[in-house]
Amino acid sequence: MADEADLAFDSEQRYLNHALATRGQRSRILQPMGSCHHCGNTDGIADRLFCDVDCASDWEYEHSLRSRLGLPAATALH
Repeated sequence: MADEADLAFDSEQRYLNHALATRGQRSRILQPMGSCHHCGNTDGIADRLFCDVDCASDWEYEHSLRSRLGLPAATALH
C-alpha cells in the first residue's frame, strides 16, 4: 500500500511528464515578447514566455480547450 510520500512522488512525476510533453508545443506556438503570454505581466519577464508556473498552466489549459472546441487561438495580451 502506498504511503503519502509515494502518492506525492507519483503526482509530481505526472506533473513533470505533462510539463515536459507540452513544453515543445508551447515553444513552437509562442515566442518571448517581453511580457507574459497569459496575464500580460512585464515585470522581470525578458526572454521567458510566462511569469510563473500558474500562468503557464492556465495558458496550456485554455489553449488545449480552444483546440478541442475548434475555437481560434486567443491573442496574446500586450
